[in-house]
Amino acid sequence: MPSVPFPALTLLTLTLLLVRALFPANQRHRGTICFLVACILLITVSTLRWEYNLALLRHLQPILAMLLPPVVWHSFISMASVNRQRYLIQLLAPATLSFCIRIVWPASTDWLLILLFTGYGCSLLSLARQGERRLTSCRLGQLEQTKRMAFLAGCFLCLSAITDLLILFDFGMTGGELAPAIIVVAQTMLLPLIGAAILAAGKRVDLADIGAKVAPARPVVAEDEAVITFKALEKKVRDSQLYLNPDLTLALLARKTGIPARQLSGSVNAVSQGNLSQWINGFRIERAKALLVSTTLPVTEIMLESGFTTKSNFNREFQRVVGALRRLSVSSSG
Repeated sequence: MPSVPFPALTLLTLTLLLVRALFPANQRHRGTICFLVACILLITVSTLRWEYNLALLRHLQPILAMLLPPVVWHSFISMASVNRQRYLIQLLAPATLSFCIRIVWPASTDWLLILLFTGYGCSLLSLARQGERRLTSCRLGQLEQTKRMAFLAGCFLCLSAITDLLILFDFGMTGGELAPAIIVVAQTMLLPLIGAAILAAGKRVDLADIGAKVAPARPVVAEDEAVITFKALEKKVRDSQLYLNPDLTLALLARKTGIPARQLSGSVNAVSQGNLSQWINGFRIERAKALLVSTTLPVTEIMLESGFTTKSNFNREFQRVVGALRRLSVSSSG
């Protein structure tokens, strides 16, 4: 009867997280699902390979490991502004070259995996750092979540590369005596933690508080050029009610307003008290407040009519805006 190796516990945790990510359907995030499915497949093959030591799995494991970084990278970079030719080269060339090198030099597999994980991991960290400047095809309502997930996925790939490097050195120095302990510690720290953080729900807010006065954060004084751009953008967004589109992205906003995406994002960041996603959500909260006062629609329907797609995002943004207004009120009265 086969034993239950520790990686099986990690596999079970990730499977539960995947089920959580699939429901409800309107809150699914492609990057989350691709990331979890790829990790589950790789750990399943790795667990079976070490449990049964089958020749087929020994050859399949490194191939799947080489595919994991580009799959995870693709899940997020597909929402970024990137040249098509450059995108295909970055997606296909490293893994293809690694496969070819492995065929003629099998001993290089470990180093190839370390390079792949490190390269794609650093690319995801850079993508998360640049945020809305790159993720122009990401819905604004999912922008913060996507940035956070890209950062965590990048950390996962980089830390996995470090783990592989430690195991490689351990086999060279002790013959692999510490390898099982390194794997247990790595999987304990990385996979469940990242999966749980990705799926962490936003804080809820008591809907009874929605009766409070709500308005979008007001801009502060900034550079003249940024202020001019910001005022023109604000007028166009208000007049056309673009914020009601739940699929609004930076690229779409730039096309509709005629303002270049980089200039648009920069002016909002410089003048408003938040990023582009928070600024747009300010208009949506203002709209929700107006509907709550003037109609008898249920809160869920008002949420959808205001441009939000998930309760968690609506609750989180409502709490952020109301909390900021309350702090401002206390500061002014003091």
